Amino acid sequence: MTLEQAYAFVKNEKTSVSKPGLSRIRKLMRLLGNPEKDMKIIHVVGTNGKGSTTAMLSSVLKAGGYQTGTMSSPYLFGLKDYYRVMGEPVSDEDYCEAAETLSVVCGGLSDEDYPSEFELSVALGILIFAAKSCEYVVLEAGMGGAKDATNLEAPAFLTVITHVAMDHEKYLGNTLGDIIREKCGIVKPGETIVLSANEKEVRRYCEQYAFDNGCPFLYANDRQINVSQKKVGARLRMAGAFQKDNAKTVCAAVYALRLKDVFLTDEAIKTGLEDAKMPFRFDIRKNKPYFILDGGHNPDCTQALCQSLSLLPDAEKFLVVTGVMADKDYAAMYPQLLPFASKFLTVTPDNPRSLPAKDLKKYLKSIGAEAEAMRSLKEAAEQAADAYRKGTNVLCTGTLYMMAELEQAFRDIGLYI
Repeated sequence: MTLEQAYAFVKNEKTSVSKPGLSRIRKLMRLLGNPEKDMKIIHVVGTNGKGSTTAMLSSVLKAGGYQTGTMSSPYLFGLKDYYRVMGEPVSDEDYCEAAETLSVVCGGLSDEDYPSEFELSVALGILIFAAKSCEYVVLEAGMGGAKDATNLEAPAFLTVITHVAMDHEKYLGNTLGDIIREKCGIVKPGETIVLSANEKEVRRYCEQYAFDNGCPFLYANDRQINVSQKKVGARLRMAGAFQKDNAKTVCAAVYALRLKDVFLTDEAIKTGLEDAKMPFRFDIRKNKPYFILDGGHNPDCTQALCQSLSLLPDAEKFLVVTGVMADKDYAAMYPQLLPFASKFLTVTPDNPRSLPAKDLKKYLKSIGAEAEAMRSLKEAAEQAADAYRKGTNVLCTGTLYMMAELEQAFRDIGLYI
């Protein structure tokens, strides 16, 4: 099986149908022999900060000498990009071997039992990590929690819940209470829970859920946690004021792991935090003038972005290249960005859920912004690159789905960011 054939097996009309429930992924894992039961899975769920927390925690485990697999979502470049082993991308051969195994198993499944694209991707990752003898797997949940395909039958070794905010209301609910109930639904009785700094409502629910289900519970901001970024002297590579909160969550997770007899030295924590990297999260590629890529796609993300922008030294306003999904609360996102933007170039991301560039332009103009709709990402890149070369700060923000393609568009016209 070639890489193209493997991708076609995972992503096609048959797998693009989204079906509720966990029956398909759990049946598939049983047919595979439940290889996940031989791994210590650290689940990372939440709304914002999941990707960065996953990257930092994986990096710490790697620095501690543990064979570590990582699955982050969404993928940024191609389906294979979901996965890392010891911080490195998996090879085409490893991906294709796992896909071939899956294709044989799936060949006998009925249409009713046939997995979705994301369910196949979860199973494929577990097969890769098993083949690489990963002792720990840091598994980032997709959109939800209880009904997410990463909610496998075996209990997780540890569950980390990052910051919870309003997002995906159509699927998760219209209140913070609804959303945290869905997130906590992934936690099985007896699992240890680490909760990031959150609203009081979220913390209260998690504490009660932990009590009711016999789950040891740690809150990242509690003073009794004796592991911290400051204590180990780590200087984060990942920029953005919000990354300190993610690092605090990781340190709380390390404290929980130590309580479970996982040996991680302060030096491993320091090295892991400093080596961790994640593209497109307040990703400063250039300064003087600034060129920043940030895949923030909900109001909470935009608030964190604006906080980080406000801390930049000598930063004038930005030319903002942006695109968004139509089902996002963009009316709560863009007003926050107005003080930082000289002009918006709107684009239509390559996704069926995208808000057309002309509609986003119309909205931005209605709130008093200067905005121009671009016919393509290439046209946006050309105009932004020209402005950047003349000394204008550039910020590319909005849906994470378009960031890799937009980065490539800049490279194609000779701006290597």
